[in-house]
Amino acid sequence: MNGVTATRLARELGTWHDRGASNERLAATIRSLILDGRVGLQTRLPAERALAGALGISRATVTAAYTRLRDEGYLASRHGAGTWATLPAGHRAAADAVLPAEGFDLRIAALPAPPLLAELAADAAAELPRWLDQHGYEPLGLPPLRTAIASRFSWRGMTTGPEQILVTSGAMHALNLTIGTLLRPGHRAIVEVPSYPAALDALRAAGAHLHAVPVDASGWDLASIAAAASDGEGGLAYLVPDFQNPTGALIDARSRRRALRSLAQSGCQIVVDETFVELNLDQQPMPPPAAALCPATITIGSLDKAVWGGLRIGWIRADPLLIRRLAQARATTDLASPVLEQLLATRVLEQLDGLLADRCALAATRRTALLQALDAQLPSWRYVRPPGGLFVWAELPQASSTALAVRAQEHNLYLTPGPRFGGAGLLERFLRLPFTVAPEQLRQAVATLSRLTSEQGAAAAPSLDPGYVA
Repeated sequence: MNGVTATRLARELGTWHDRGASNERLAATIRSLILDGRVGLQTRLPAERALAGALGISRATVTAAYTRLRDEGYLASRHGAGTWATLPAGHRAAADAVLPAEGFDLRIAALPAPPLLAELAADAAAELPRWLDQHGYEPLGLPPLRTAIASRFSWRGMTTGPEQILVTSGAMHALNLTIGTLLRPGHRAIVEVPSYPAALDALRAAGAHLHAVPVDASGWDLASIAAAASDGEGGLAYLVPDFQNPTGALIDARSRRRALRSLAQSGCQIVVDETFVELNLDQQPMPPPAAALCPATITIGSLDKAVWGGLRIGWIRADPLLIRRLAQARATTDLASPVLEQLLATRVLEQLDGLLADRCALAATRRTALLQALDAQLPSWRYVRPPGGLFVWAELPQASSTALAVRAQEHNLYLTPGPRFGGAGLLERFLRLPFTVAPEQLRQAVATLSRLTSEQGAAAAPSLDPGYVA
């Protein structure tokens, strides 16, 4: 169990006392930090005397606030173990399953296919006959595609050979294969909060004990990562440093070096998800890739977000011995990826720079439409303009994202509320808004949200209908 120091918690509490340093106001602010994920679950809070000293208030005020939070179920204590953050019984996350929906579906962060894809598919189909006299099973992936993926990594500053590449059926397949091979049930997995829901689900399904470290649009909480690394448990860390899902954060080079060094020295196996790395909408200078800073990093990527979700082509970059081990583990699932799709992916990679220019321009235009609509119709919502990726992580004035998503669903607008990106009861003041549909649809969606948030007295439904998030 990691802990937060009195000094750091005082900094996170900010100006909580502006209208009086009451125990109710202190309790409410700490509760908000827990629900927003800025104080992770199972994080040990500072002793009452230490926090009182850091805040310059009486110990009695802190004692009363802690007592209130224990009564509400947001803190738990045990003699000799201190006091830690938790959640009251009854908190539930929004339901989530792969089912279609009619209307505007903003649960999916993926663009429609580029027009050039049809032409490239025809070229790939014309090449297929030369592969038909073989069995078609390539557990590692077709050699031309592995070479193309390795060349892209080398171009980005990570000298890579095809022996370091395993082709998968999308990034989630790559992550599940990695988790299943490296992580034993009951072992620890360090994850960002908020983070990609499907990845969190995969880790939970594998029996991992999730250890959350906060992230926001400004980057990782390096103190939390260092504390997690220092306990010596090892395990696995799943990180998204490039246009992080859902905050859009681009982690700077210094933070990458510090975090990766701490995790590597602790014996933690680092898995970095680069799904959004190519969607640099503002053409910012990119920090070094994680694997360039820490060679032992396992890198997961795909063409699904940068090009088209229907391609279902992803990859793992790792040490050749691990690649062979992963390929052997794959034999228990799908054996190999489809040949035709791999031929198409090879052609996509040959044309990738031109495709990315068009994709980034399209996404940037839609980002502008969404942000303009938010500024005009929901000015009380806060956000940081993402430099890349495909979504805005919006902060609502109240902790109401699940209730808002339920009401929006009644108007054929499908959203993913904040708790899906952390855990039951967390992140209720946040909502992920992809800018992947047409500008007019984005404006209509924001108009619907504006209308719903202005309505008074609407009761929230108990849960969302099944939906999915990507």
